[in-house]
Amino acid sequence: MDTPIARKERLEPLHGIRFERKNLIVWVTSSGCTNKDSFQIRLVKGGAGKMALSLEIVRIKPDLCKAVNHVVELSFSWEELSLDGEELMSATIKVANTFDSLG
Repeated sequence: MDTPIARKERLEPLHGIRFERKNLIVWVTSSGCTNKDSFQIRLVKGGAGKMALSLEIVRIKPDLCKAVNHVVELSFSWEELSLDGEELMSATIKVANTFDSLG
């Protein structure tokens, strides 16, 4: 179903997030068809001084499958996101997404 409503981008509620030296790992809800291509990772640089960033994890492809909702773990390498992991480790990062409980 390719409708304007189905295509609408939105910040994805997260169940968890972890920053690692080589990867960004997120936990999100899936009903069977969620994968890394379902998301766009946006990093917006903030003000002056120590590097401050705002991280947005945006769902760009809806999960229209009909399986029971469950949490999936997705891992994005800094390289595939075209980001410098070493630089990010010293930055202040604000996650723009909301967080949902795992239960």
